[in-house]
Amino acid sequence: MRVPQICAVVLVLGSGCARGTTLPEAASRLESDSHSVLAEGARRLGTPGARPLIVFNDRRPCGGGRARQVLRGTVPLRRGPDPRVDLDNATDISIGLARARGYRLEHPPAFTNEFRAFSMTREGSVVRMVVRLHGGHHSSMRVDAVTSCLPRG
Repeated sequence: MRVPQICAVVLVLGSGCARGTTLPEAASRLESDSHSVLAEGARRLGTPGARPLIVFNDRRPCGGGRARQVLRGTVPLRRGPDPRVDLDNATDISIGLARARGYRLEHPPAFTNEFRAFSMTREGSVVRMVVRLHGGHHSSMRVDAVTSCLPRG
């Protein structure tokens, strides 16, 4: 008689875990990870006293009671004598910052002499970050983070 009771408890507890990620949970992860990458990027790569600027942090409807969280933040970057070297260094550091939060590269970074871009996703998560690094006179790091379309929770 104990076995059916134990099985019922396991089924009830297990069903709570199988519900999937809600938008509030994913939005919290997105905000935490994005702010961390931007703040540490400002500290390690930014101009003296640089602070991240959150351009927007919104929920966008997807239809069917679902939505996605979208965040964009920027940081002005220090300029050195060679923009390509600066961008290579900023790329390595930015990838390392996101990896420290559990993200992995989706594809090798795209690049030109004054631009680097790459996207990263967090293992087992619905959050994706795209980092764009611009060199030249207005060097900057831009992070665009987005969740999948999820139940509003």
